[in-house]
Amino acid sequence: MDITQEGLRTLAAVLGEGTFDAAAASLHITPSAVSQRIKALEAAVGRVVLRRTKPVSATPDGEVLVRLARQWELLLAETRAALVGEPADAAVPVTAQPRVHLPIASNADSLATWLLPVLARFHREHPVAVEVLRDDETRSSALLRSGDALAAVTSEPLAVRGCALHSLGSMRYLPVATPEFIDTWLRDGPDADVLARAPMVQFDRNDHLQRDMVAALAGRAVDPPAAYIPASTEYHRAVTLGIGWGAVPDVQIQKALDDGRVRMIADHHLDVPLYWQYWKLSSPLLQHLTELVIAGAAAVLR
Repeated sequence: MDITQEGLRTLAAVLGEGTFDAAAASLHITPSAVSQRIKALEAAVGRVVLRRTKPVSATPDGEVLVRLARQWELLLAETRAALVGEPADAAVPVTAQPRVHLPIASNADSLATWLLPVLARFHREHPVAVEVLRDDETRSSALLRSGDALAAVTSEPLAVRGCALHSLGSMRYLPVATPEFIDTWLRDGPDADVLARAPMVQFDRNDHLQRDMVAALAGRAVDPPAAYIPASTEYHRAVTLGIGWGAVPDVQIQKALDDGRVRMIADHHLDVPLYWQYWKLSSPLLQHLTELVIAGAAAVLR
């Protein structure tokens, strides 16, 4: 197979931009040249790599190739940075060091509690520009499969093909509400009928964790009225302000529990195991990020 860097770069651009015309503009070539490069790539591998839809999407074979494209981009960027000079080389000022783009996926709660300090240290120690693709921990591994992310915090215990996997520990979620909310809605405890009526704060409409928590407390599936707050820090604040009850990471809510601003509505918790998955590459940057992630998670997760 004669897979060229030009073909891979063009494939990644088409999938990133969504159309051949937009990819042509980003690459500063004509749409006809984009089409010719994609046809040459498909001829080289003997497979169709793109579905000509709007927006364009990758076939399973195309996903394999776009992963290769993203990996190649990282290795090439690291090589360029090494040719300019190591970050520790005092002869090369930090402003002259090229930044290496490194896309990763994470759930919002990890980003808000333990991952951001890890990324801050990573940026201090390396000339990088990390892009965090935020998604639910149950779906972030899909970003690895598509090649959009080179590493991800995920709750899936099985490694994506071509990835290494490390267990990070578990994030514990506690069902809490303000004392006023409990007095109004949950005075006699959280049975199924009460939980079906009591307002609940959910992250978004794909928030499986909150639904799992309310089902565990109710003993069956219930559908409470929900306020949707799609950001981790604001979600935590919404619960402490009394908008509704919700399941919040213990590391986020402990201070509010200690000072009495919230109370647990039941003696129950959910532990969500988290894993770090990353593409098996000879990448010093990705390896060091992995070491920092494992150490950072160990300091916070159970």
